[in-house]
Amino acid sequence: MSGEKPGKPNTERLFFREAIARAVREEMRRNARVIVLGQDVGAFGGSYREFDGLFAEFGPARVRDTPVAENAMVGVGVGLAAGGFRPLVSITYMDFLMLGLDPLFNYGAKLRFKSAGRMTAPLVVKTTAGAKGQGVAHSQCIESWLMGVPGLKVVAPSNPADAYLLMKAALRETGPLVYVDHKRLFPGAGDVPLDEEVGAIGVAQILRAGTDVTLTAHSFMVRVALEAAQRLADDGISCEVIDLRSLSPLDVETIARSAQRTGALLTLEEGQLTCGVGAEVSARVAERIGPLRAARVGPLPAPVSSNPLLEAAVVPDAGRVVAAAKALLGARFAAAAEDAIITNEGGGD
Repeated sequence: MSGEKPGKPNTERLFFREAIARAVREEMRRNARVIVLGQDVGAFGGSYREFDGLFAEFGPARVRDTPVAENAMVGVGVGLAAGGFRPLVSITYMDFLMLGLDPLFNYGAKLRFKSAGRMTAPLVVKTTAGAKGQGVAHSQCIESWLMGVPGLKVVAPSNPADAYLLMKAALRETGPLVYVDHKRLFPGAGDVPLDEEVGAIGVAQILRAGTDVTLTAHSFMVRVALEAAQRLADDGISCEVIDLRSLSPLDVETIARSAQRTGALLTLEEGQLTCGVGAEVSARVAERIGPLRAARVGPLPAPVSSNPLLEAAVVPDAGRVVAAAKALLGARFAAAAEDAIITNEGGGD
């Protein structure tokens, strides 16, 4: 979509995948030590065409196809980063990032600590999460697994502008970072700054102001949250929607201020609720401002089926968020409370 008349002043309209490609291209032009490694990242342009044009411009020395060997890919990336390069390692499905956790956790994230700050591993692991008809081993969201690793940062953009800004920031980080995108975001378009800008890691964004309940989400679930907020508004409930954008570090201050103002906190995620993102958000906010009304919405405790009906039954949608918000806010919406309780019984609590 590049080249179209911008939707807003000083922006261009890009697909999510184009925003990623533009950010990587700019950083590769800026810094000759930025390289891309992954399956099908070369002439094919990436599994979702998010690296289109890079191979033609930079060649096989800087855009390298790899075997299907995620542990080796991440391990090579960590070694290159320790040696002064800035590698971007592309893992097609987040499920397979599990195979690369040893070099990422035990070497990349710990390098600064083990060397007393003399060495770092400025590695970006880009991986694609989320359910979109591809079954049990290609649909998982395990962001919360990564959040507790000292030395590792995690970002998850929800729109093309943040896809661009956060990728630029990621490729300038001093340590390892996991950049999580989502299958359902790639076809989406949005306004991206025309000027080369860099995002701020660790800063959440209020996308919709509200007074009755604070709703947090990240990645594709931000779209679900905004849809739910509009439905709630139609029923007279004012919902403030916060896009987390960065999961580690987490912008607790922005969330806590909002929750203190609204008096209620609802978290939404596609990953499992047990030890999940929402649990961490709720705990951090309670530590900051004290007890408050809070609830979490997430998937059912089951693998994501490739059957579209079963997939939809597992993954949270706007209807579940609306029911949970009404239950959280009390007797005024008691009719919806039973449905919300049933929906969230599977969270592992």
